[in-house]
Amino acid sequence: MKRILSVILCAALLAGIFSLTGFAGRDYKPFENSEYFTSGDYDIHYRVFPAQGEFKGRIMMLHGFMCSTYSWRNMIKGFTAEGYECVAADLPDFGYSTREYPGMTVTDREELIISLMKSIADDGEWILAGHSMGGGVAVNIAEMMNLKALMLYCPCAQSEFPTAAEGIIKSQFMKQTMNLFFKYGTKLSPLVRMIIFAATNNLEFSLGYDLAGVTDPVQYDGFGAGICEMMYNVRPTDLAGVSEIKCPVLLCQAEKDIILNDGQKAEMNEAFPSAVRYTLDGAGHQMIEDRAEELCGYSVEFLEKTVK
Repeated sequence: MKRILSVILCAALLAGIFSLTGFAGRDYKPFENSEYFTSGDYDIHYRVFPAQGEFKGRIMMLHGFMCSTYSWRNMIKGFTAEGYECVAADLPDFGYSTREYPGMTVTDREELIISLMKSIADDGEWILAGHSMGGGVAVNIAEMMNLKALMLYCPCAQSEFPTAAEGIIKSQFMKQTMNLFFKYGTKLSPLVRMIIFAATNNLEFSLGYDLAGVTDPVQYDGFGAGICEMMYNVRPTDLAGVSEIKCPVLLCQAEKDIILNDGQKAEMNEAFPSAVRYTLDGAGHQMIEDRAEELCGYSVEFLEKTVK
């Protein structure tokens, strides 16, 4: 047991080499269309995908937990082909945006995304899409600004983390261990493919998945430490305030979603009783990737009927 503990401690110490160094931020361009929006201590990585043909609208896209702009790639193809400009952003601590750290001036994710949106186009010109965790963030944003429409895919309301565990989760040991796991554990391809299968309920899709799209961002520059900080920086989703949302709402759920439990799904369904709803038969939580064509079809139909 002592030998095992020693190995773990040494590994965590070595991981510190990678975990506590500065985040490269705007100096790193992972994609040809990578851009950064700077606000305070944050560099938010985002990508703009121009509309094809007649311009019909502008969509801001917010990813789920452990994801990045990459998870929207297939939805983006469908939306841009229909005339919608898409802007996909990495939320703080994910993708290639700033990893939060002790002592920084913390800014709510909602405020950062709203500032980014307004730097591109005026309030009232946006359609907002959110998947999973990004759906919870999108609900808060929709309560704070005027939108043309809100589209939620397997949305998950964000909640406060227990204060009793804060000392453990934000400890240097935990941060360094998490960095070690994400930097090297995600190099185990069978493990990553198994997680993708669980998230999509689609074996063929998971076997053909380009793993670099998932593993590169989480192996990059202190991901695990940032996640530990993020847990205590998030603004809970205000489902009690959804009456402030005046725009049309699309709510899409997945029949075979094993990431969200029935209570979490019901919570969102009850919060938006008048939303246009779809449930994709056989789909898993990450349906925005493998069922993008169907979702885009439902989404474009929703937009054409409700957005003036």
